[in-house]
Amino acid sequence: MKTDITKFFELQRQIFGICPKCTEFFRLSDCKIFLKKKPIPDWKDKIDQENLRLEKLMERLEEKEEEIREKARDKGRKLAQLTIKKIDPVFAPRKLDPDDAKVIFHPIDYIVFNGMNQAKSIKNIILLDRKAKQPEHRQIQRSIQRVIDRDNYEWQTLRVRECGKIQLE
Repeated sequence: MKTDITKFFELQRQIFGICPKCTEFFRLSDCKIFLKKKPIPDWKDKIDQENLRLEKLMERLEEKEEEIREKARDKGRKLAQLTIKKIDPVFAPRKLDPDDAKVIFHPIDYIVFNGMNQAKSIKNIILLDRKAKQPEHRQIQRSIQRVIDRDNYEWQTLRVRECGKIQLE
């Protein structure tokens, strides 16, 4: 035998509202009132269940899409590298990755941090320049070679502070 209070709360299940704060649609009976038996699913239960199913499908679809995009990026990178090797007269013959090179043009054309993009570990640093045609350019190349041969170089780290001042560490 159902009590009046139980009947009252069963009827509350058919009363719906919209939260004034979050504008979420809710059922008055969602106020954590428990009945002895599970209520028969109504249209809102079906909509909620369908929304949950659609959300899960969307998540799976997004994951698949990201996998496909990543595979396409990898394939594109490989094709680009093959194409670059065919048309690149500077790096490909020396078996260097063009992504490891930094262009400076003066006093030399490139500094190559060999291995930086593949292994994330630099094997060596290559100062790469075209063959000098001008005597001044040859002189600069020879002076750089002498500096390297004599180990006459050093490592310095500069930090730019928040105020904009540059500080040597």
